[in-house]
Amino acid sequence: MTIESLRCELLEVAQQRSLSDRAVLELSERLDGYILLAQNKMMESLRNRNKEADTRAKSMIRNKTTFQQ
Repeated sequence: MTIESLRCELLEVAQQRSLSDRAVLELSERLDGYILLAQNKMMESLRNRNKEADTRAKSMIRNKTTFQQ
């Protein structure tokens, strides 16, 4: 939600001012920061899901091996 509101604000300010205007640059940098945070959270979530899937798969293999013995 923060990303979307900053994006809209940036578009409005950029239409009224030069793209090199300080206000445009500051908004752009803030937006970049939030985008990076969101990407890092998504990557961490994906890594956690992959770890959980690996753990379940290894557990299933161990259980199957134990059952077969």
